[in-house]
Amino acid sequence: MIAAFGIWATVCAVTGLGCEEEVVLAPLPEPVALETAADGTIALPSGLVVRLHETRLEPVGAPTGGVNAVRLRYVSAQLGTEFSFDEVEGDFTHLCGTFGLLTRARSAPNAEQVIISMASAPTAFGESAPNVVQYFDSFSVQDDTCIWEE
Repeated sequence: MIAAFGIWATVCAVTGLGCEEEVVLAPLPEPVALETAADGTIALPSGLVVRLHETRLEPVGAPTGGVNAVRLRYVSAQLGTEFSFDEVEGDFTHLCGTFGLLTRARSAPNAEQVIISMASAPTAFGESAPNVVQYFDSFSVQDDTCIWEE
């Protein structure tokens, strides 16, 4: 059996082209309120508005089956000024259960972890930025469900 993901799965499902009888289409989760505005922003349940800064599949360079974690990095200038961590804490679970699970299903179906971060400004991954507010949360994934890691 061959699992098809992403564009090829869509082409196969819609047109039947390139499909072999052995191909199994991996189901994508049905996320709740999965909406991105035309300008690329995402309004979260807390009222915070974020934009995706970067998606990282880790370890970097691993084949799809070898990815252990999906990391989604978001940016919002509202962090630290208009919104504290306590106010956006529930947004991490929302982002994992929507965009995190969807990204995992499409790009790294065997990933065991989804890591969500939010920053008040874009930063290079792994570099210190003392003037930038940064919040992180990580989740393990079991049965297409995000489970918060303490």
